Amino acid sequence: MSLEYSINDHRIVVTAYGVTPLEEVVQTFESIAADAAFQPPANILFDARHTEYGPSTEEIEAVVRSLGKLEAFKGSRWATVANPNTLVFGVARMFCCLAESEGFCIEPFSDYEAACAWLREPESEVSS
Repeated sequence: MSLEYSINDHRIVVTAYGVTPLEEVVQTFESIAADAAFQPPANILFDARHTEYGPSTEEIEAVVRSLGKLEAFKGSRWATVANPNTLVFGVARMFCCLAESEGFCIEPFSDYEAACAWLREPESEVSS
């Protein structure tokens, strides 16, 4: 498996390694939604710093549509982290733009600690 996740209180960290098939991304989030430890809404950190996979726009759109159908994640805040100046960071930014059209509150980051800090901020500060 090229994805791992952990749940701690209302924070979920999903880490991608190597090449991560997008079907696996959807399956992982379906597993999270079914996990007894999951309590929506959650703060979700998708860590893509350990992958160099750059899926096509069509693949990203398909994942966004699939994730948008998972009611368990409505109202959750998402942060994606990827190394700066890489294809993966560009993919993360595209994912964020497309996910916003599905109603997700999501931001791309190149710094892990900055992403964690953003997720810890009260939502009213994030929205303004």
